[in-house]
Amino acid sequence: MLNKSQILYTIQMIAAVLVALEISIPPNPYKEELIFTLTILICIKHDLPKKLEKLIVKYYNRLS
Repeated sequence: MLNKSQILYTIQMIAAVLVALEISIPPNPYKEELIFTLTILICIKHDLPKKLEKLIVKYYNRLS
């Protein structure tokens, strides 16, 4: 079973490889993949899915 640190290290490695490819190939073919990978990395690092879930539950309970 994967835990958070293993997923974080894997995505960091993917981001590092995409940055290296972005630098080595001139017309920037991997910019969308790099942006997507870095967005996922930021979300995992700052635990945004749980924070977003708590916020949605909080506002749902107020409306109900």
